[in-house]
Amino acid sequence: MSRHFRHLLSPGRIGAMELRNRIFMTPMGSNLADEDGITGERLRAYYVERAKGGAALITMGSVSIGYPDGSGNWRNEAISDERHIPGVRALADALHAHGAKLAIQLQHAGLVAMNDMLAGRPLWTPSIPLVGKDSGDMMEGFLEDEYRIFTAPMAAMGEIRFQVMTADDIKALIAMFARAAERAVRAGVDAIELHAGHGYLISSFLSPLSNRRDDDYGGPIENRARLLCEIIRAVKATVGPDVPVWPRLDSQHFLIDGGITVEDAAATARLAEAAGADAIHVSADGHPGRGATYSTGHATDIPNNFVAAAARIKAGLGIPVICPGRIEPEDADRFIAAGKLDFVTMGRKLLADPHLPRKLAEGQREAVRPCIYCYTCISQIFFSRPVKCAVNPETGFELERTLPRTAAPKHVAVIG
Repeated sequence: MSRHFRHLLSPGRIGAMELRNRIFMTPMGSNLADEDGITGERLRAYYVERAKGGAALITMGSVSIGYPDGSGNWRNEAISDERHIPGVRALADALHAHGAKLAIQLQHAGLVAMNDMLAGRPLWTPSIPLVGKDSGDMMEGFLEDEYRIFTAPMAAMGEIRFQVMTADDIKALIAMFARAAERAVRAGVDAIELHAGHGYLISSFLSPLSNRRDDDYGGPIENRARLLCEIIRAVKATVGPDVPVWPRLDSQHFLIDGGITVEDAAATARLAEAAGADAIHVSADGHPGRGATYSTGHATDIPNNFVAAAARIKAGLGIPVICPGRIEPEDADRFIAAGKLDFVTMGRKLLADPHLPRKLAEGQREAVRPCIYCYTCISQIFFSRPVKCAVNPETGFELERTLPRTAAPKHVAVIG
């Protein structure tokens, strides 16, 4: 092991799950699933390359619990039916063969369930959304051809309808999460993450901006976190004590007033721990119509942007904290040593260089291909295209573009 990353590369544990180091692959939508939410060969190759590269845990991002209902992406991964199990099982087996563990991030997209909008299904929501004066500047950042591609699905939509969730709807949702988790464990998944951030359904209950209910699920933070805690308890009861379960929470809302604060997130994290959560995964969100939300929250452009919030949240917990947010390996090692966080998730970094963890362990820090934070990868989601990377042409194309080693290596000069 490299002496320079002793803490980052040290083994870790979440609940009963042992991990070879502290580097996780961030859950990210990839648009690499096969038709009907199936985890196929292309998606498997994408994740397996990161396992080969040494990441301790690969997290499948935004996996639908009710596909197509409640799903957000064009090629959304799913675990909502028995037909989804074989593909996930093949992925779990492949990752385990390379020493990595597999987590699956269960998601109901709620107000941003694009596939529900396109099909004319009502969107599940805690309250009817308010239409504010500031709709944001999101569209101003698109080029003309990008704008045309992005808005094309909207032209096919009718009037968007909303379903304010009833008590029966809430019970149905909790059952959907529990059944999805049970399928995942049967498929060989090692851990369950609940997506409770980024404007999706659980986070819309947590946020005072979108939750204006006056029943047991609205009002003070204890009520707004009730849905999350009930889901945690139901999932834990279903999968048993040996499968770690944790939520991904917004630590704060940027670029908008009246949203989630770090103190809200810390309180929610404590409630989640009391409900049985084995860890907390810290993230952030912001104004849904502001382009800068995606480069401030979500996939921040600001180095170490969520670390202070993660440390504040961790201070009130007895379980590990997982933190993303443009954390360089040197900083990650230092933060873990200082007790500010326990695990680091890397998304864009592992798209740019899937073998970053291995290179660190082998003392080859200078050989890591750096992410240039250009947002080529993330932007594809807006255009219903598969993920790609500006500095790594193999990302998303692992089956087509991986270069085989030659039996007769030689030096080549590239001029021009």
